[in-house]
Order: sequence, then C-alpha cells, then structure tokens
Amino acid sequence: MKSLRIAQVIVDNKCKETDRIYSYLVPDDLEIDVGHRVIVPFGISNKKVEGYVVGIKDSIDFDMSKLKSIISLTSNEKFLSTRMIELIAWIREKYLCYYIEAIHSVLPANIRIKNTYVYELSNYNNSMELLKEGCPEVLLEIVEFIEDNGGSALKEELRDNFNDNQLDNALRKLVKLNILKKKQFIKKQESIKYEKFVYPSNIESIQISSAAKKQSVLMDVVLNNPGISLSMLKKEYDISQDTINSLLKKGYIRVEEREAYRLKQEEVSPESKKILTDEQQRAIREINSHFSAGKYVLLHGVTGSGKTEIYLQLIEEELRKGKEGIVLVPEISLTPQMIRRFISRFGNTVAVLHSGLSNGEKYDEWRRIAEGKAKVAIGARSAIFAPFKNLGIIIIDEEHESTYKSETRPKYDTREVAMKRCEIEGSNLLLGSATPSIESYYKAVNHLDNMRLVSINNRVNNRSLPDIEIVDMREELKAGNKSIFSNRLFQEINNALLNNDQLILFLNRRGYSTFVSCRSCGYVAKCPNCNISLTYHAKGNFLSCHYCGYSRVNPTECPSCKSKYIKYFGIGTQRVEQEFIKTFRRSDILRMDADTTTKKNSYKIILEKFRNKEANVLIGTQMIGKGHDFPDVTLVGIITSDTYLNLPDFRSAERTFQMVTQSSGRAGRGDKAGKVIVQTYSPDHYSLLHAKKHDYVGFYEDEIKLRKEMNYPPFSHLCHVIISGYKEDKVIKAAKDIGCLIKDLTCDRNDIEIWGPSPAPLSKINNRHRWQLVLKADEEGKLLEIMKNFYNLNLLNFNEIGISMDINPLNML
Repeated sequence: MKSLRIAQVIVDNKCKETDRIYSYLVPDDLEIDVGHRVIVPFGISNKKVEGYVVGIKDSIDFDMSKLKSIISLTSNEKFLSTRMIELIAWIREKYLCYYIEAIHSVLPANIRIKNTYVYELSNYNNSMELLKEGCPEVLLEIVEFIEDNGGSALKEELRDNFNDNQLDNALRKLVKLNILKKKQFIKKQESIKYEKFVYPSNIESIQISSAAKKQSVLMDVVLNNPGISLSMLKKEYDISQDTINSLLKKGYIRVEEREAYRLKQEEVSPESKKILTDEQQRAIREINSHFSAGKYVLLHGVTGSGKTEIYLQLIEEELRKGKEGIVLVPEISLTPQMIRRFISRFGNTVAVLHSGLSNGEKYDEWRRIAEGKAKVAIGARSAIFAPFKNLGIIIIDEEHESTYKSETRPKYDTREVAMKRCEIEGSNLLLGSATPSIESYYKAVNHLDNMRLVSINNRVNNRSLPDIEIVDMREELKAGNKSIFSNRLFQEINNALLNNDQLILFLNRRGYSTFVSCRSCGYVAKCPNCNISLTYHAKGNFLSCHYCGYSRVNPTECPSCKSKYIKYFGIGTQRVEQEFIKTFRRSDILRMDADTTTKKNSYKIILEKFRNKEANVLIGTQMIGKGHDFPDVTLVGIITSDTYLNLPDFRSAERTFQMVTQSSGRAGRGDKAGKVIVQTYSPDHYSLLHAKKHDYVGFYEDEIKLRKEMNYPPFSHLCHVIISGYKEDKVIKAAKDIGCLIKDLTCDRNDIEIWGPSPAPLSKINNRHRWQLVLKADEEGKLLEIMKNFYNLNLLNFNEIGISMDINPLNML
C-alpha cells in the first residue's frame, strides 16, 4: 500500500479569496509530482478546475476527512520546476499579485486548459410542445441548431451563432425545461504539430514501368532527397496522394510521422568568433572576475563598442561548461538582428520567445527549451522565464528600456526578476547599455544590490563617435523656415543622397500629425473614450486614438462652429514621409512605426530591405532608434527631441538623453564618419548638451544631483495607485475613500509621503475615468507593507472600481 500523499495545489481561479495554496489527496493510481498540472474539484459545486502542484506532503494539521482528491493529470509533463515555483512565490509577494497571475506570466498562454460547457439535447420530444406554445422563437432556433449539430454543442459554438444578450437567458430556460443538459467540458489548448516525411524502402526490388511517369518522378525525388516532407512532395513536385499510395503499397517508400516545429528559422551562414579589441578583452576579464566573486555586472559601453560580441563570447563560455543562457532585448524589432548573430554562432540550439510569434510557435520554442533541445533563448521580456534546467547566465541588452517593466499584472520589472532568478539558480547576470538607467548606474557605482560597473569608452576599431549638431528650431522659424526640416538637416540629407549613403530620420511619434484643431474657434478633435486628442493619419484620411483604438473619418469642417479652417498640428512619421518625398523628390523610403508593422514579420521585412539597400531612407519611431547596426548609415536626423522633455515625468531628462544618444549611435558604424542633426526648441537643456558630447557620466552627475535634491528614485521608492471606473462620480468618491484608508494605515508614521488623490495625467482612457495616489518612501519594504495591509482590507464597497497598484513604476501617466 502506498504511503499517504497530499498535493499542495494552486488553482486556476483569479480571485482574491482563492489566492492561496490548497491541499488535495493524491489517488493511489496517479503518479503526481511537483510541477504537474492537475484537474481538481473546487468549491461547493465541485467544479472541475485546473491546478498546479507546488508541493507534496505526507501529513497536514487539519481534518483529513475534509480533503478532496485530485481527479486527473492534464499532462505527464512537469511544467514548473521547484526553482520556478520559488520565483513565482517571490513575484506574488514583490508585485502584489495573485499566485495564478504569477504562474500565467511564467508559462505560455496556450498550455492552459480551457474551461467551457457543452449543451446536449435531453427529453427533446416531450418538451418541444412547450417551446411552440408562446416561448421566444430563439429557444426553438437554439434547439434546432443543437439537433443539426449532432445533439450537442459547445458554448463557444452557440456564441458564434446567437446574440450574446439573448443566449445566456435562453440556455438557462432550456436547461430548466429539461430540454438541454449542461455539462462542464475541459479542453486542452496546447498541441504538438506532426509532419510526415518520405524515405526510400526496399531499393533493390524497385521496378517501375516507363508508363508510370509520376511514380518515376516520385521515386527519383525520394532517392535523391531521403526524408523529404510529404507536403513538399505534393506542392513542389505536383505529386498526388494516389501516386504516393501506389508506391507505399509496393513497399518502395515508407512514411514516417514526427514532430515538426512551427517556427522556421532562416538559413544563416556560420560565423566564427571575432577577434576582440584590447578594451573588449579587458571588459571580459573584469566581467568574469566579478562573476567569480558572485557579483552582477552593468556593462556601460558606448554605441558601436561591440557589446554584442561580448555577449556571444560569454554565452559560448557558459555552453562550454554545459550550461544555458538567456539574452533579452527590449523590442521585437531588435530580435531579428540579434537572432541572426546568435544563430550564425550557435545554430539550431537557439530558441526565440517574443510576442510576435503565434501561440503554437511559442509553445514549440518553450518545449524545445524545456526538453533541452535549445541551449540559448533570445527574446523580449517574457523570455526571462525560459524553462532552462541549468541556467548559467542572463544578459539584458539595452537594460534602460521601459519595455522591461510589465504594464499588466503582475507589474514586474524584468531586471529585478533576473536578479532573483540568478540568486535562486546561482547564475550570472549582465546588464548592458550605452545609456544605463540612472537607478542601475547608481547601484553599480555604489556597489548596491550586488552590482558592479564595467565600462567600454571606445568604438570597435577606434571608429569615431558621430558628430552631433544641435539646431535651434526657434531661430529657423525667425528666419522664415516653416518646414519640418531645418536648413542644416536639409543640407546634410542632400549630401547623403548625393553620396548614395543611407540615412535615418527619427521621430518619437507615429501618424501624420499630433492633433486636428479649428483655427477659428479652437476646437480640438478628441477621443470620446479617452481624455486625449486624436491623431490624424493621412493614409485613409482618418483620426485615431492611440490608447483605446477609437477611430473616425477626418472632418472637413469644424464640428463645433462649422468653420472650414480645420488644420493639422504637430508632426508624425507619416507627415515626415510625405514631406520628404515632396522636398527631395525621392520615393526610396521605408517607414517603420506601429502602423507599418502590424503584420507578422513586418519588422524583419522592413529592416532586411534597408540592410540590403533597397531603400536609402528609413523613417521611424523609437523602434529604429536603438540597437540596429547599419554600416552604410552616415546621417541620423532627429526631427524633434522635445517629445519627452514636455512630459510631466521626473525621468523626462533621462529619457531625452537616452533617445538622442541611442538614435545618434546608428550613424557612422561603418567605414564612413557619421553625422547627427538634433532639432529642438530647448537647445540649452543639459540632457541635450551632454548628449552632444556623448557624455553619459556628465549627464549622470547632473541628473543624480537633481534626483537627490528632489528625493526621487534611486533615493526613494514610489507606489502608483490608479483608481478607475466608468462613472466619474463613483471614481472620485472611491479615490477619496481609498486615500483616507491609506492615510489611516500610515497615520502613526512620518516616513511615507502621500500625494493625492488627484486626477491622473491621462484622466480618461477607453471610457474609464482615472484618479491616482502616489506614495513615496525611502525603503521599498515600507511601501509593500502598507499596500499589503490595504490589499487585505475588505474592499467590497469598490466592486465597480478598478484599483491598480504599481511599485516603482516607470510610467506615471
């Protein structure tokens, strides 16, 4: 007889009241271990739900008779390691989320089961008379649909064919009349793709008559390409299934079915290890020395200093030790370039994880990692959870980027998660950037949080950094130049085009213009759902909201005063493109922004075209402003550098410096010198003056003084609380009540500041009104303590109100 086993289970139920670990008996006939997914009965109704086994015990300290038993395993595969479970528990505590939210962030979306219902016909004949006597017609239509569907239908199938508003009530009536039976249905979402491959068989006995031409073609192809896919045979060689079946019966070929991966990696020529410069070699020695001492490293290297080659060689060293590595990049647009470099060095041991993949592709890549078939994972934020079993190193490129902070629960910071994962797994951590975040640099220079600094001050092969020229657009206006191109930028664009050089024009805004306004009455076209102006898009002649997606046709007259003087104000990437074509009579232009990259692989296609010089001009937003290596780019034009400076955010100067420095770094990476023109209405701002000199340290010293004086991070920690809802009066009341609750929790201490409640900078998004509270303390733990106490209060009075808490937010709009 087996010993008693009790599984500790986290159930897939996103609710504050169920955010705990439950105990279930493990039946004798089930081999269940930590990390398995199981189906368990849950709640008073014993509804079947999915759960994750996070521990096994042989006893508990309460009545065993009350324990329910696990129903079944959903898979023999272990989806969570004990180390990942430890990380999940830390995420829950650190970022004030539910267990299941942390689990969902760690695992691919499509491994979860789908809980739905199936409706089956019951007592149909005896009850049809009831339907025909005064019942709504929709009831009869639903029954007839289910009958035509073989006597049963999933809830989703019914939703696809009937109005949602009527469906739920109708189904309840049909169940009550005993015409339908409602049953819970559990559906697995993950699927392994299989593909068929054809091989020659019994070669010595092959005899095909000259009349059977297709059979001869098929046999020749298979003999010359053993293991060719069945789909390729049919598509490329026009072979029918009948021809294939004929040779199968004769035993001349055989078909094998095996797993096929949905993500097809491009063919890349192998690349040998590059010879490092003296400065790169010195950097690697210092990095390894810190790693040996158990320290994490911030690598501050100027743009073009060869940080990627250092990443490659550090990963290669870990692979030699039999370990694995994760490389994170902040944008999907950067992954094609990084993937190409890594595949050229490490071949098919590289896996890719980012939001641009389909669910099936993500699942395949996740499994390749979990099964040990991939040794290196490259991707955006979520790749930090790649399920390696022997992780040697995590590298975070462009570590300063705000995309490393999740905007949805759990609102985790990837850098903090990386530190914790490295602590749990005994791995090395390297953060890299030409413009490190102020917080990371402060930690590194002051040896906080186990962080050390390594710097590279020169470009590879001693190439010079590009000359940066700042143009005062106020003076351009005084001189009568109303174009979006200053005279200096106009001259440099002409020179680049005459020399057949490539150039990049950078603007941190998509669309044609910022907003549409009436010059007669001052009317501004605004989103009815959000408290922001609509952006004009010339292609399609429409206005759209970049927050909720609302769109409308562009008005030809003012909706307020009926004036015809309605005009576009501001500049967007679309307008820059049109002005460029008009001014320079050139159409060899590529535009890269959120509007031109909606289709799968569009990032890759645009960047490849530019790399292959199919166009000499690339216009885009922040997605082209960092990380890319185009050796023929000699000019970068920053159309306006004031975007961030005008935001109500204490990080505005930092983001401006980073944007200008990173964008400038795309110029002069080849044999030709680079030039950068920065257009601005604030030419004397310290962030721009330091960027002009490529002086990060000088900027850091000025910025850190201001942060200390104002007691902003890294000298303090913030918690941003957003209160939102559809009814403004309820949101305001809730914000004030929540403000009082939090102030009551902090009334006996003077080490926490509270600002607000007040309207959020974006006071309405997607029809939801928004108010905010901001808490500030010298220690993060103090904020967590207060917010956990608030979280544990009975908040039933706010059931129509959304409450979002973000510890150390990067975006406070």
